[in-house]
Amino acid sequence: MQMALAEYEIKGKLNISDGWQHQIFLATVHKMDDYYIANPEFIIQVGRIESDGTFVLKGDNLPLEKRYYRLYLVKDEHTEFDACLYFDRNDNNFVHLILDNNTKVEIQSEADQYSPFGEYELIGDAANQELRKLSRLIFPSFYFHEIKFTSELQFARQKYNRDLFAFADSCPHILVSLAAIINTDMDRYYPLESERYLDFGKRLSAQLNNHSYTEDYFRKMNYYSGGTNSISVPIWIYVIITFLGIALAVALVRILTLERRINSIKEDNTSFTTNQRPIFTRQEEKILFLILNEKSNKEIASELFIELSTVKTHINKLYSKLGAKNRAEAKNIAKRMDLMGV
Repeated sequence: MQMALAEYEIKGKLNISDGWQHQIFLATVHKMDDYYIANPEFIIQVGRIESDGTFVLKGDNLPLEKRYYRLYLVKDEHTEFDACLYFDRNDNNFVHLILDNNTKVEIQSEADQYSPFGEYELIGDAANQELRKLSRLIFPSFYFHEIKFTSELQFARQKYNRDLFAFADSCPHILVSLAAIINTDMDRYYPLESERYLDFGKRLSAQLNNHSYTEDYFRKMNYYSGGTNSISVPIWIYVIITFLGIALAVALVRILTLERRINSIKEDNTSFTTNQRPIFTRQEEKILFLILNEKSNKEIASELFIELSTVKTHINKLYSKLGAKNRAEAKNIAKRMDLMGV
């Protein structure tokens, strides 16, 4: 008797109105920072949405570890290469799921809602039902820009951060708890809440020690703490064994790159000048100016009235144009290139 192979299944019925393509995309979330990024490189499957809004996605090609995936739609005027994630009540076009090859999930959008997912009902395992509860906490935060008064906004953000930590502490499913932590504003609150982030890291390493998200979490913690985080011995051992070869290779590449840059500078006898200034779009100039003024991604989204995912897309393009890997490098390069006023 032949054993049946494990196969995930995602099915449901969405509100598919005019303006939306009759396709549904399933994409993986590789890192914490990718949680709200619609990148075509992350797509693993595309399915058809029927005229009545029903769809089915099946497969057996997922990694063994449970991880986050995003299900989303694309508007008619876009392609998968310039897709946007919409948080607006009338355009909400995505959901997050936790999947492996054994997961069965059903999503039913309420018919009286206009957006594709609307106030959807999720039928499935306990972890995904908890993730649905978390989405009800997260969604209102994207309307902070509607708050007019500075103190009211500050208190609302503080309460939202506390609520996310409380949700993470009480949730029995570690990946759902991690999703709550991902949605906290680490740019703003890590200095104030470092102990809580460290405590969650201990829980994460105890329950999900060998997971790629755990490695990513501690890399992020190390970045925010300026490289001074103390990670438990088991994590250090695991990180050293796993990444020693990669670290050596990266160091070698950086040395060779630095040598080439030094040789190039010697040959040209030049450095950064205003003539070497990258060409930015007007929106990129605004975002770079806000980054240089220590604004977080959520503050930038609020000030420019754009989605958080759009901010991250622009920032990735800025990094590419500046040749930077992160915020700190982007600021340093901008200073050297005399872009402080943009």
